[in-house]
Amino acid sequence: MKRLFLLLLATALSSCRKQPAECPQLTRAPQAFLDYWYFPKGSTWVYQLRGTSPAVYDTMRVSFARESHSTRYSDGDKRVPCVQGYQASVTHSNRTYFPGAGGLGTEYLASDPLFRGEDWVLTHTSSVGTLYSPEVGFGYPIRLGQKLLDRLTFADTAAVTTPAGTFAHSVHLIPDYGSKVDSTKRNWIRHLYYSRYVGTTKVVYTNNQTWELLTYKIPR
Repeated sequence: MKRLFLLLLATALSSCRKQPAECPQLTRAPQAFLDYWYFPKGSTWVYQLRGTSPAVYDTMRVSFARESHSTRYSDGDKRVPCVQGYQASVTHSNRTYFPGAGGLGTEYLASDPLFRGEDWVLTHTSSVGTLYSPEVGFGYPIRLGQKLLDRLTFADTAAVTTPAGTFAHSVHLIPDYGSKVDSTKRNWIRHLYYSRYVGTTKVVYTNNQTWELLTYKIPR
């Protein structure tokens, strides 16, 4: 998945800002999809590990965010031409818990449309030891009770309360890693909460560590 992100990133850097002549229409992601995870560079979130004394914190910051168009998928599939891709990377301050890809505390996010542009999926990759899905991290439209690519279930849309406040527009996701994953050897995510306009608000891991949002700042 890191290779996929780097390929999308290379496409973004080499693409022209103007809409290409072969794209009379450019398919863009629904804003409601982006509102859950795609935020401007410089956005920051501070999390606290519940039950620690002294308190343990982690600050997550968007270090890169970019939109780019492409006329085909990276594998050459032309079923969905002229689509807008979205790429971002976020960096953790707490390298003890989140060493990240290459030891840089970094996670990579990228999205493309699925099924001829009707559905959109976010791919999320990292080597922090807490990778919550090997391939898929979020999908839109949100369909409660239905698995996304057989790996991620949208459980409910109940409000989420953390030290940062109560967030009504939230979704609760439960990953399914399959029988090949031994959660006793690595710390995998058990429950994940995304809040619209805010991002990740709470994460519960298989060893019962719970990180909750303490403060956040998103440039508008």
